[in-house]
Order: sequence, then C-alpha cells, then structure tokens
Amino acid sequence: MSKFPKDKWIMAAIRSRYLIPNEDGTIKRANKADAKGVVDPSRGYSLVTVQVHKKSGRVYFNMTFMGFTKSVLVNRVIALAFLPNPNDLPQVNHIDGDKEHNYLRQPTPELRAKWGEFQLEWSSGSDNEKHAHRTGLKTGRGSANSNAKLTAPEVIEIRASKLSVPELVAKHHVSRSTIINILKNVTWRHV
Repeated sequence: MSKFPKDKWIMAAIRSRYLIPNEDGTIKRANKADAKGVVDPSRGYSLVTVQVHKKSGRVYFNMTFMGFTKSVLVNRVIALAFLPNPNDLPQVNHIDGDKEHNYLRQPTPELRAKWGEFQLEWSSGSDNEKHAHRTGLKTGRGSANSNAKLTAPEVIEIRASKLSVPELVAKHHVSRSTIINILKNVTWRHV
C-alpha cells in the first residue's frame, strides 16, 4: 500500500482555492466544494479553526477535500504555499522554536534582527533536531531525555548514598552500568 500523497493533496486544495493561506499564518477555507474539489466561491470562505495538539504543541486543523479527511499542520500549509523547497526537504522548522508561530515572516524589526526574516523554513529531520537542541527546546539532558529512567533528585541521592552498587541497582531498578556511570560522573554531569 502506498503512502497518501498529503503534500500534493494540500497543494491541490490551494490551487483550487479551497484553502487560501495567508502570510500571517491564518488560513481560509471555502464553505462549499464538490467531491472533485471544485469550489463554489459564491458560498464564501471561513477562517479555519485550528487546534493545538496536547502532546506535541503543533497547530493543526482537520480538512475534508476530494473525499479524504486528514489532519493538516498549519506550518506545512504556509510553507507549501509560500516557501520554495528546491532540495525537497521533508520538515518545516519554526525558527524561533514556538510551534504556535505559523506566520511566514518575523512580524517586527526586533524579531527579524534576532531570528532573520522568516519564521518558517524547510529542514531535514536531522537539522530540525539540531536546531531544537541549539535553541534549548530540547536539552536531551537528564529527565528531559525521553530515555531517562531517573530524575535529578534520584541522581543526587545515588551520589550521596553509602549503599553498594548492587543495592542501588535494586533500589532504583536501573542497570549496573547506569549506576556506575552516575557515580563516575560520566552521565548526569549537569546535576
């Protein structure tokens, strides 16, 4: 089974004027379109109501077009409409790190001086991840690391403990190497 061509579907919605993206990050949607995606402009347009995904913080809306219903990321629609992607990069990065800022350009001279002209950019997954670490959105350190089994207070307790390594392993339910690396300051150095 092949993957649904979501970007082509979104672009078809933009070309047919079913979706009208704006540089300020808002999107209007046609009030009436048939099953083939033909829009009736006499029925007018409404501002798309967006939602924020609780876990990821990404802003999206649900769209039904040409018989398909999908959730669509606002930043992706804005990027597809306004930003060239000559290298066919797969992700859209928020330059200031705020996933609710889906406008194309930085709105003030101060923000342009800090972040550059644009708020959105096409990015590889690797570059997007590096950007998140560089800007402090992801630290990857301590309990912020998705693989962390311990918290900072537990690490402090382990370092202060007089218990043996096997006793610490049993108490904290982690591997021997985890305990040894904490005690040798190989991991959790920031605590």
